[in-house]
Amino acid sequence: MKNIYILFCLIILFSCNDDFAHRPIGGGNGTVPDPVKNARVMYNTPGGAVIAYELPDNVDIQYIRAEFTNSAGVLRDVKTSAYLDTLVISGLGDTSPRTVRLFAVNRKENVSQPVEVTINPLTPPIESIRNSMEFSVDFGGFLLQYKDNDVKEEVSIYVLKQTEDSDELIEHQILYTAQSSDTLAVRGLPAEENMFGVYVRDRWDNVSDTLFFNLTPWREDYLDKTLINYISVAGDVTWNNYSGGANDHAYDDVIGNGNYIHTAFPVEFPHRYTLDLGVSVLLSRFLLWQRPGDDVLYQHGAPKRYRIYGRADDPGAGNVNNPLEGWTLLTECTSFKPSGLPLGQNSAEDEAYAAAGEEFSFPRDISPVRYLRLETLESWSGMKCSVVSEMAFYGEIKDEL
Repeated sequence: MKNIYILFCLIILFSCNDDFAHRPIGGGNGTVPDPVKNARVMYNTPGGAVIAYELPDNVDIQYIRAEFTNSAGVLRDVKTSAYLDTLVISGLGDTSPRTVRLFAVNRKENVSQPVEVTINPLTPPIESIRNSMEFSVDFGGFLLQYKDNDVKEEVSIYVLKQTEDSDELIEHQILYTAQSSDTLAVRGLPAEENMFGVYVRDRWDNVSDTLFFNLTPWREDYLDKTLINYISVAGDVTWNNYSGGANDHAYDDVIGNGNYIHTAFPVEFPHRYTLDLGVSVLLSRFLLWQRPGDDVLYQHGAPKRYRIYGRADDPGAGNVNNPLEGWTLLTECTSFKPSGLPLGQNSAEDEAYAAAGEEFSFPRDISPVRYLRLETLESWSGMKCSVVSEMAFYGEIKDEL
């Protein structure tokens, strides 16, 4: 009898579970929830606004939905949890007033009557960047400098150039940035006058007006790495104690975790490394690649602060008592990590930035040099060692071998 009673209870239990499985969670029985209360604009933002409100008294509200029309005339919506009392509108490409309709939605997806709020977006990032943009001629192209991206919006900057046989402008380069201010280099252009256009696009496909201008880039040559040679000069440290490779790994056109130059450890800074460039050149810029790898990028012996020296005449064996005698300081460099994350944490932006090679420009008033010296002063981890995967150099060649 006892077993029959237990079986009967189990049948009733599973029958109830089957009923509940086909019924929506939450109360209301199809009742439309009350609308939000006291909806208001807390403050307008570049390309949007922050809206505050009070939740209705209904206990089964699941989320709040906002509907508005974007700059292309397309209806968009934004949802936020019922645990919050604010909602963020973003991605608008102009400053036109917008009517935002707020809906309360319960767990059965019943929707309240709308409550309307008018927002007045501030100047969107695409326009503030475009309006602050300045250009200047440079070696092999030009520089684009902007500011006023205070919200650090991710944007793409499209560079157009005029074709040789028509007035048509075609895409030359796309630059990506999310910095509040930045100087971006446009390269790979001949030393010929041309018309260029630049516009800004955000991730919502809003597009700024186009900036048009004419300029003639300065001539720039890429230094042939087969002409470059490592030389040992007094005051240099010993490299490749750990990699087991050769000193030419820094200019062999191979960028990889297993191809680099490496000082001994621990060795007090500075760590110097000297090259014969093989030509006399008015240097314009250089690129330095860190050794790639999750455990070494922006850490380990990756150079954080360093200097570049140059000279036109052969340094010979050098002066052990005054290692920098006859050398001219060309530029001082501080490596940049876009994300600013702590040691050992790298974002996708960090990895992409490092993979492209960190670029530094030389001052315009330097003299031509043939010999170049890297002097590292600090590593990213603080370790007393230096590791470099590759370097490349550009400038106007004055004479060749």
